[in-house]
Amino acid sequence: MKRVLELDGLRGAAIGMVILYHYFQIPLQASPASLLDYLQRSVALSWTGVDLFFVLSGFLIGGILLDSRNSSNYFRVFYTRRFFRIIPLYVVALVVFPAIVSIARWTNHGNFFYLAAGNSLPWWSYWTFTQNFWMAGTERLGVMTLAVTWSLAIEEQFYMTLPFLVRFLTGPQLSKCVRYGIYAAPLLRIGLGFKFHHNWIAEWGLMPCRMDALLLGVMAAMLLRDVQWKEKLLRNRDRLLALILFLFVGMIVFTVFAPTVDNTIMQSLGYSWTALFYTSVLLYAVTQPSSVLSRALRFSWLGKLGGLAYGIYLLHEVVLGMVFGVMGMEPSINNLSTLLATLLALLLTILLAHFSWRYFESPVINWRRGSYV
Repeated sequence: MKRVLELDGLRGAAIGMVILYHYFQIPLQASPASLLDYLQRSVALSWTGVDLFFVLSGFLIGGILLDSRNSSNYFRVFYTRRFFRIIPLYVVALVVFPAIVSIARWTNHGNFFYLAAGNSLPWWSYWTFTQNFWMAGTERLGVMTLAVTWSLAIEEQFYMTLPFLVRFLTGPQLSKCVRYGIYAAPLLRIGLGFKFHHNWIAEWGLMPCRMDALLLGVMAAMLLRDVQWKEKLLRNRDRLLALILFLFVGMIVFTVFAPTVDNTIMQSLGYSWTALFYTSVLLYAVTQPSSVLSRALRFSWLGKLGGLAYGIYLLHEVVLGMVFGVMGMEPSINNLSTLLATLLALLLTILLAHFSWRYFESPVINWRRGSYV
């Protein structure tokens, strides 16, 4: 299959947004009504980089499954690939992170509270990718350095269901199932909001509540594999661009009036709006390769960042906590030294992700490549 460089660029943009949110949006302490304050508010939705990841995951995984749905080794190939792409580094993280916290405490140097901040969840929940259920049930995110794994749990649960739908449903049945799932997600979030109005984590972290983003990615993959729909997308560039601009205006409105992950408006309809915006951007990028957007997404540095996205995502919080822990403080940006410390953490995160990919993840994948066929 031809590699679509625009998708690497979108993945790079997604991890860039996550880093922007965790490294600069949250820790930045700007004076009210200052220029820095307005800049900070303008990127308040950078946390939706995870939603872009969901759309990309649905698009890529859905496309792989659709292309191989009649293969005799359909399930074995899919789950082998997913296992060796996701699990090895994840296992290392689950083993190494607690060791780092323990070693940091034993040194009696600095303040490493941030690494272990938050109420702990059952340790086995991380190993079984059920931590998002515990987060929703207990209304707490667990240890902050592992809180980011909620999205991995959602994707793994999605991987346990989608392959069976693609394999055993006909084309029209699958299309109807995908549409109903997209419609059901916001209704489910609204229902949970009425029933448990104080528990925003349930609407944010449960897979059925977030399946609209994943399934919109699957729908995009289905549209591009339908000759008539693909031709419509290729011919109607202006209409697709108009849709993107319309949805972007909505993103601006959410940025101003509903910028937080636990906002009621955002949780009810904003998640779906955001996912639809990113899906439209994805479709435009892959069907209009000569556009300014597509050319920008093909920048080599952005694609390289996208290639390291998984490692960066897993490592970035613990690296940030370690750097600031050595300084004896929690992550914050309120002067030049803390800004430089944040930039150092960013550089170290990228370097660690690079070495992880080159000397660990990639060799493991190549080692098992013979089992894919």
